Amino acid sequence: MNNVNYQLALERKKEVINQYGGKNLANMLGISHPAVSKWKVIPPFRAYQIAKLGEFDIEYLRPDLQINPIKK
Repeated sequence: MNNVNYQLALERKKEVINQYGGKNLANMLGISHPAVSKWKVIPPFRAYQIAKLGEFDIEYLRPDLQINPIKK
């Protein structure tokens, strides 16, 4: 794992929380607020869900992962 990209993933989690708000994001994802609070970085499936909201690309949210979604 690239440490620089992991650090970016940590920062991007904070950015997403600031954008949506922790409780609001939890509601949008259908999970509890404490679940969101426990994230160190956004889990891959949750990154996918957040990307579907339209504000962020999944590659931006998790630059530490090799994710190549099929774009339609």
